[in-house]
Amino acid sequence: MRRSVLTFLFLLTLPAFGGEVPVVITAKEVKGNVNTSVKAHGRVVVKYKDVTIEGDKGLYDRKRGIIRVWGNVVIKEGDTELHCKNLIYNLNTKEALLENVEGWLSRGERIKAERIKRVSEKEWIAYDGEYTPCSHKCPDWSVSAKKFKILLGESFAGKWVAFRVKEIPILVSPYLSGPIKRERKSGFLFPRFGYISKDGFIYKQPFYLVLGRSADLILTYEKRTIDGEGKQAELRYVLGEKNRGDLTYYQLNKSDRKDWKFNLNHTYKPSDYAYGSAKAEIVSSREYYKSSSNLDTVEQSQVYTKSDVTVSKLWEHTVLNANAVYLRYLDGSADTIYQKLPSLSIYLLDSPIPKTPFTFNLFSRATYFYRKAGGSSYRVNLEPSLKLSKQIGRVKNTSELTYMYTYYQFGNSRKLWRFKNSTKVNRFYPLGSYAISVNPELTFNYVESKNQESFPLYDITDRIRGERRLSPAVELYLYGKGKRLARISAQTDYLLNGSEWKELKGDFEITPTYWLTLRETADVSPQRGGLKFLNSYAQVNLSRINLWINHYDGKEMDIQYLKWGFKLPLSPFLNFNYIQRYDLKNSTDREREYSFTMNRGCWNGEVKYRWVKNFDNTIDYQIVVLINLIKLGSYGYKWKGKK
Repeated sequence: MRRSVLTFLFLLTLPAFGGEVPVVITAKEVKGNVNTSVKAHGRVVVKYKDVTIEGDKGLYDRKRGIIRVWGNVVIKEGDTELHCKNLIYNLNTKEALLENVEGWLSRGERIKAERIKRVSEKEWIAYDGEYTPCSHKCPDWSVSAKKFKILLGESFAGKWVAFRVKEIPILVSPYLSGPIKRERKSGFLFPRFGYISKDGFIYKQPFYLVLGRSADLILTYEKRTIDGEGKQAELRYVLGEKNRGDLTYYQLNKSDRKDWKFNLNHTYKPSDYAYGSAKAEIVSSREYYKSSSNLDTVEQSQVYTKSDVTVSKLWEHTVLNANAVYLRYLDGSADTIYQKLPSLSIYLLDSPIPKTPFTFNLFSRATYFYRKAGGSSYRVNLEPSLKLSKQIGRVKNTSELTYMYTYYQFGNSRKLWRFKNSTKVNRFYPLGSYAISVNPELTFNYVESKNQESFPLYDITDRIRGERRLSPAVELYLYGKGKRLARISAQTDYLLNGSEWKELKGDFEITPTYWLTLRETADVSPQRGGLKFLNSYAQVNLSRINLWINHYDGKEMDIQYLKWGFKLPLSPFLNFNYIQRYDLKNSTDREREYSFTMNRGCWNGEVKYRWVKNFDNTIDYQIVVLINLIKLGSYGYKWKGKK
């Protein structure tokens, strides 16, 4: 008797990993011996562990642990979903071979290939394939090659790879790889392109060189079409699990000068109680930042370089810290700056004194100073302290007496007494669904008055003024609906020496609703009189539009400006941003910036036009284009000018 539809369910077992592994096969018709091999056709579904395979026909060889499925095959395993024509799968090793493949390797990685070999759960090799991290049906960009390797969620690498934009090949590279590689190989990396108005188009070709298991080197050649030729070397090394670093040297040769920069970063952390680091940054001159293709505006305005070495060791009650710092001011002012080479500090943390309510701590420092213009010296500081803390209910009182002794190589010595007493109260008041926390504090500071005019000025710690100061302060928090709604603080000083109140400083931050944030910093000065707002900020989010405004009054720098801007979403991927800064003191615009930002997941970018008006009424402007491709890096174009 013939049945039009046959359904069989086999519960097969296979010895693996020391236990029985079930294999479930369902189909319209299954033939064969359960103990050796079976054939199935008609809506074949194979389930094994976390793997599901579907297809028109299937063959299962139980002795070898191999499944073959062909005809409209779909394989699913976690975030992986691939559609192919034929599949051979090894249940023991999880190796697989697929033909005519298209689908998802993970949530953010798509692939299309004539043939794919799965080596392990993470490693895949594609032949005549195309790979993209874009989730869109028509990817914004992709790479294709005769053969390339993918490590899921980590990297890809291939030889003679074509870079495509919307399926159109625009560039071919002899070698291309993502940022993380498990099996490193020497070869050319993907080239970098850029543009700067005064230097023309910039082409950078990096070459990756493996120097062993624990080091690699990237050599980059740079060519500028108008003027300039650059060379860069970046060495990365690992000396141990907690001991590693990198060195970078970049040199740019132009027709009229040569600029260069050297960087060193090294860290060593043998345990949670010891740490060491060394950082060095040396540049040829201030002109380097003007010539560099780096689009970081903070670096371009840098006026000094800093190198330092730090070593710290922590014991139960003691901290040892050694630090050497060298500042090089690129405007020549380093001749008047003392360098600390080195500074050795020992901190004895609060340690209980037996059979007393006191704790003892000690801060000591020995520093050697050097100045480029001439003159060197050393100084030794010792600051032992006694501290007494008492908690009575919600009131905590802390008193600390410190004796400071300083010995100078030149200039004799200095001795100072200091005393500090602080009383703090912590009160919490529930108000229905809201709550208020109030924390008032009163601090008294006493520093012995000494004439220090005869001592050399090495740094700011050598000038300690005598004082008797009373400092009341209060901090208030408002909570509601499981979050903090507001914070308000105020603090002032009363100088007992001159019977004078200093300005009352206060700041607050309030977020009454999810769409409104207010921040303010202000002071009231008895000498000046009246309330002065120093830094006011407001932010509003309405209908996906983000608006903000900031008023700043810098008393020390004599600057007053009003800055405001907004962020306007134009689509789920595209935003328009506007920023304007207005000089209130001189009644003129100082800065405007217009930008479009795009985020498509597999890439993001920015197009920005910015101008700044100088005090001589000239205007510096720049146009910047930045593109960041996931796994391939960033590319920048910059036009600069003056009018």
